[in-house]
Amino acid sequence: MYRFDFIVQSYAKFHNLLRMSAIVFLFTFIIGCIIHFLEPYAFPTIFDGFWWAVVSISTVGYGDYVPESVIGRILGIILIISGIAIFSFFITNLASSTVLSRQEREKGRVSHQKEGHYIIVGWNERSHQLIKQLQVIHSHLEIVLIDETLHKKPDECPKVIFIKGSPTLDETFERANARKAHTIIITANLHIDEKSADANTVLTLLTVKGIHPSIYAIVELVTTGQVKNAERAGANEIVNSSSHLSLLMVNGILFHGMTDVISNMLTHGKKDHLEFKTVPSQLINGTFQKAIEECQTRDSFLLGIRRDNDTILHPEYGSILLKGDQLIFFNRT
Repeated sequence: MYRFDFIVQSYAKFHNLLRMSAIVFLFTFIIGCIIHFLEPYAFPTIFDGFWWAVVSISTVGYGDYVPESVIGRILGIILIISGIAIFSFFITNLASSTVLSRQEREKGRVSHQKEGHYIIVGWNERSHQLIKQLQVIHSHLEIVLIDETLHKKPDECPKVIFIKGSPTLDETFERANARKAHTIIITANLHIDEKSADANTVLTLLTVKGIHPSIYAIVELVTTGQVKNAERAGANEIVNSSSHLSLLMVNGILFHGMTDVISNMLTHGKKDHLEFKTVPSQLINGTFQKAIEECQTRDSFLLGIRRDNDTILHPEYGSILLKGDQLIFFNRT
C-alpha cells in the first residue's frame, strides 16, 4: 500500500508557510514599532516604521525612510540579513516542493479529487488508442489511468492522471476517486494467459463495483468463459476482443475490404459516427418507416433499433417502436 507522505508534507508545508508568514509579519511589526519609538522624527508613525521594516526585510530598500541612530542602523542590518535568509529559504522550499510534486505525479503516487471522470485500467496499445480517441472527441475530459506495471506516467498521454497500484485493491480505486467516477473501462492483461487475464478482469470489476455499485463498467474479456461471471459482477458492457476480431476477419475473408468499411464506421471525427437517440414520444407505437420519414436526414442515416439488450438492424418498415427503444443512427461528419 502506498504511503501519502507527499500529501502530508504538502499539507504541513502549507501550514508552515502560513505560520512563518505570521511570524515574519509580527517580527517586522515589532521592529517597526521599535524604530518609531527610537526615532520618532525619522519615522513619524508606527505605519512608517512598519513600512520601512517590510521594505528592509524584503531587501527592496526604497530609501524613503532611513534610520539615523546606530541602534536603528543595527536593526536595519538585522532586517536585511534576515530577509536574505528568509527569502532564500522560501525559494528553496518552493522549488523542492514543486519538483517533489511533479515527481509524485509522474510516478502515480497521487490522489484524484475531481468527479465525473473516466477510469481506464491497464496500460497497453488498446488503452492508448482509447485515450487518444476520447481526447479528440472530448478534449476537456478527465481521464485516470490505473496500472501497476508502469514506473511513470506514459509520455504519450501527458494530460492523463496516472495512478500506480493494483486494480484489485480498494486503496487504488480510492485514490482514483472511483466513488465519483462516471465510467470505468477495464482492459484485459495480455501479459498473462487468457483465462487468468479474464479472471483478473472480473476481480477488478468486483473491486470497483464494491466501491461504486452504480458506475458504468465496460470490460474486455479475451475468452467466453468469464462472460457470465462478468455479468454477475455488474458489467454493463462486455467487449469480447477475440470474438470481435474473429468476426471482423470473417467479414474480410467473405468480402475483401469489408474490414476497412467497418473500421471507418467505428472511427470518430468531430461528430460521432454511430449514435443512439431515444425514440421521440410522438413515434411510440408508430412504425420504423415513420421514424425514417421524420428522423432521417441527409447527414444522419437511420440504421435500426436498440431494444433492451437486443440490436435490430434494418428492421421491417412496419416494425412497431416501443417505449424505451433507441434509434441507431450513422452520422455524417
